[in-house]
Amino acid sequence: MLGGRLEELGYAELWANDGRGRSGLATLAAARGAARALDLGVGVVPLSEKAPAGVAAEVQARALPLGRLVLGVGTGGVSSLDLVRDGVADLRRLLPGVRLAIAALGPRMCRLGGEVADVVLLNWASPERIAWARERIAAGAAAAGRPVPRVAGYVRVAIGPDAGERLAAEADRYRRRPGPYTRLFAEQEALDAAPPGVAAHAAADVPKLLAAYRAALDSCVVRALPVGESPEELLEIAEAAAPATSGGGSPTAGSAARLRP
Repeated sequence: MLGGRLEELGYAELWANDGRGRSGLATLAAARGAARALDLGVGVVPLSEKAPAGVAAEVQARALPLGRLVLGVGTGGVSSLDLVRDGVADLRRLLPGVRLAIAALGPRMCRLGGEVADVVLLNWASPERIAWARERIAAGAAAAGRPVPRVAGYVRVAIGPDAGERLAAEADRYRRRPGPYTRLFAEQEALDAAPPGVAAHAAADVPKLLAAYRAALDSCVVRALPVGESPEELLEIAEAAAPATSGGGSPTAGSAARLRP
């Protein structure tokens, strides 16, 4: 039901979470029947936990349509450019034709994304941070002599009187993580104390608040932060952020088993 409604609303892609204890590929396999026109993205498979051969085998076992798949990968529990670089090379060999995305937070991963990825997937990035990342992605692409990849980004959207509190609480979960997320939030908070994302008092406020993200990104992946997790609450956010209500562009819809990373 959700996939079909997203198509009606004008979304181009459906994204699913992956990580420890869950398979984003399984979520996409379950959703693809009701979302026949949507491209299917997984963001992102942790290469520290899942080897490329195993990822490719799961893609094939679940009969995911390779031409519609955007396979996102990241370092997972380690910090290694080589792990991602080698993983992308392996996946290109194992799954020819599949678009590969790299999750990037810092400057080195942004540059690597420009060098080898089809899509660079940002997270918790303000419009200013997106511009900063795009410069480094473009530099990586130029150094590799290839076109600049598409830049996508998760943008969390909450609606209601407590939307700001929900967005802040979600940001706090990431802010407490060690390593790249700690640095990401610290660097952005030096410029703006509010976490990136949209906290709207009413659904009608969402398009205006989302506009700067849509302008900065090639693909704006809406990540719903509802009060609960009923389909009706998820659809309320999807409808408020829909392309038809937001004045064009090519946004995408973030969707996972819980619609939360």
